[in-house]
Amino acid sequence: MTHPYAREDYAATLGHIGRPVAVPEWDTWVLARATPCGTREDAIGPYPLTILADQADLAGGLARLKAEGLVSAVLVVEGRLGPPTSVLEAAFDFARPFKSHQILDRDLGPFAYAKHHRYEIKRAHGRVTAQEIALGDHLPAWRALYGELVARHGLSGTHVFPPEHYALLAVLPGVRTFAAFIEDRMVSAHVFVTHEGHAISHLAASTPEGYAAGAAYAVNDLASRSLDDCRVINFAGGAGVNDNPDDGLVRFKRGFANTVAPARLCGAVLDADAYRALSADRVDSGFFPAYRGHRKVEQVNEHQG
Repeated sequence: MTHPYAREDYAATLGHIGRPVAVPEWDTWVLARATPCGTREDAIGPYPLTILADQADLAGGLARLKAEGLVSAVLVVEGRLGPPTSVLEAAFDFARPFKSHQILDRDLGPFAYAKHHRYEIKRAHGRVTAQEIALGDHLPAWRALYGELVARHGLSGTHVFPPEHYALLAVLPGVRTFAAFIEDRMVSAHVFVTHEGHAISHLAASTPEGYAAGAAYAVNDLASRSLDDCRVINFAGGAGVNDNPDDGLVRFKRGFANTVAPARLCGAVLDADAYRALSADRVDSGFFPAYRGHRKVEQVNEHQG
């Protein structure tokens, strides 16, 4: 079976990011989006990860995207669900660590919570009712829950999903959802995408009431125990692009994990002339693609401010 993130219908629900483009050499889809100048497009992998087969024809896929007229391609690849790093580095211009993912790997042996998480989990289970749910039975509540998180943190762009994304998650094979309730109110939920023994954290949110009750501790505890058919559970990383060991979200996820593995940011320039022209007024900060980074005048203004 095709991984849920590699399906055409999944890519089609990410129209707020770009238009779906098939890459049969990789057995997946990417999204073509307009460059800042508006006259060209580049490619980005689907949210949150691009799933590449171990034997994927990486060079052939990049050649196809180049033939499509795309300026560049950038993907986030999960280290356990794709070719080895050396293969990625040989095909792309770079394949560098992007952010560390907190992972529960059952092959590493029995797992036990540390004292802090044991306390918080017990406390949370005493305040909320945690259960696995069918997402389709709770779509309005989930959309309201996640919409509240978007508003509270001022999220935009990729993280503002259209209704059809949630509708597909409700019927997509491999999606499993765990939620916490206070009386009949959903105060926390965590959506996972599973495939062939590997679970990936997809989206999670809590209300202020849920935060106060520590509901996410109960939800993750239930998920960890219920996803017993999954050898690996990837709880993902922190909120920012760069690792910060003091980040509260990282500390929370670390308590459910027994190892860490980096995701890889893979990038390739497909049209060198267009890339240079688009990047001419941008700061050389290492951001890829460079033409989506800060303009030089913006950098000057920031220093002056």
